[in-house]
Amino acid sequence: MGFQLVIAEGKEAGREFLFDQTSVVIGRTPECDVILYDAGVSRRHARIFDEGAGILIEDLGSSNGTVVNGNKVAKQALKDGDSITLGPVKFTFTAVAGEVPAEAAEPDDGGQHTRVVNASELKRSRNKGVAMLPKDVNTGEREKIERRSTQMMPAIARPSGPRPSAPKPPRASRPSGPNALLKPDPAALEAPESNTDLGKVQIGGAAKEQRLTAAERARLKRAGAAGAAQLFWIDASVPKRIAVAGSAVIFSLFTLALVLQAVLPEEAKKKAPEATELFDEPSDQTYGVGESVTWERVDQKEFEFQVKSPVDVMVVLHYQCGDLSEKELTVSVNGIDMGFAPPDTMAVNERSVELLIPSKHIKRNGVNTVVFDNTKNPPEKDSWRIWNLWVEVTVLPEKDVNGLKADANEKYRRGEQKFEQRDIGSANRWEAYKAFREAWLTFEAIDPEERGPVYQLSRDKMNEARRELDNQCNKLLLQARAEFKMGKIEEASKTLDWVEKFFPTKAHPCQYRALAERAELGATLE
Repeated sequence: MGFQLVIAEGKEAGREFLFDQTSVVIGRTPECDVILYDAGVSRRHARIFDEGAGILIEDLGSSNGTVVNGNKVAKQALKDGDSITLGPVKFTFTAVAGEVPAEAAEPDDGGQHTRVVNASELKRSRNKGVAMLPKDVNTGEREKIERRSTQMMPAIARPSGPRPSAPKPPRASRPSGPNALLKPDPAALEAPESNTDLGKVQIGGAAKEQRLTAAERARLKRAGAAGAAQLFWIDASVPKRIAVAGSAVIFSLFTLALVLQAVLPEEAKKKAPEATELFDEPSDQTYGVGESVTWERVDQKEFEFQVKSPVDVMVVLHYQCGDLSEKELTVSVNGIDMGFAPPDTMAVNERSVELLIPSKHIKRNGVNTVVFDNTKNPPEKDSWRIWNLWVEVTVLPEKDVNGLKADANEKYRRGEQKFEQRDIGSANRWEAYKAFREAWLTFEAIDPEERGPVYQLSRDKMNEARRELDNQCNKLLLQARAEFKMGKIEEASKTLDWVEKFFPTKAHPCQYRALAERAELGATLE
């Protein structure tokens, strides 16, 4: 089976080309089966091949990508009528059954900008690279075209309003002179000396295409640093001038930031006042001692939170901690010692600590105090950190033991149902974890001797669901980083967007890890 490509847009629109090979490589070098001498086409751009069951197109790591029906693809099956865009060239694809006649080869096009020939004709040609060149192009010029880098195609936003009805003027042919967006051709510098008046050379103006004589260059060099800068600017291409101007702006802003950093008072540099209260949303501040903390607290940090409830409640204190050794940081609530914060592990930045505060230690309708105290500081000044602090309040129903057990068992059954469906919906794994956790917290309100076996089952299933959530988070973040390293920026961003679907609340630290990953990858692009 062969296939047909028809140029859909441009000055060659309507031209048809037939191919009879089982595999056709399209690119800009003579080694390709089909050669397109266009700036937006990579050296080896894409491959169209017959896989037996159908014809497929595969991108070969091109700079501008392979676009099928408006979407970038890595590998995709083709069907009749599909639109294929390779750089500035747009084709319409049609499969052709049977043998492609030899006379279907591309006739001479008179040196058009885009040249495509029949694949079978290329196969029979001994010098297919030269056969694809425009007329009157010598070997040196051909080698320049093959060696040059692929020009990135700009993304142009189409206007949303109606298009004007006035007739379009005829398109002018491509000029043969130098392109103002490219670097000057070294061959042009060998032109005869001109009589240009150096005083009339407008830097960045209409005279930017002029070439200076050797005498004029010598005069500028003798003028010192100012003359050298003027000579550099005259010779620079438009992209280089834009880069220099942008660098100058960035340097100026950086210098201004350093000046402001030096003259502003220390308190004015902080983004927000130091938090002293805990709420049901995590705080974005960091406390302790070290380079990464927002607010330095050598030995302890104190928080307050209020609980307004007519019935008993349990509170879960959520936080993350790091740079800690065994039994270094104590946690107390309303003056009652609740134990130590856990020491560091390999997954310290992924771990979230949950401290259950029983209802008997909570002041309802009053102010509760949480204190983190570093037992080594002072006299030492060891580094330590706490962040992502928030409190979760669970209201205990006013029921007897049987009523509480019934509520807990119902929540456990709901968790089992969601856990069985965890691979069907993106949020089901999280919903299962939440239901098991609610069942566990309800059992905590019952006397230990009357909780029953479901209490331990709810804890075990909660921990199992939590481990799967952690693995799912790690998988998404690793996938996003791998896509970023392969240059698939849009795919990496979409993968990070999936974090909010799997983790719909900030109760799990994956949302914060995704934000940090997005910021780190974005900084790499700057």
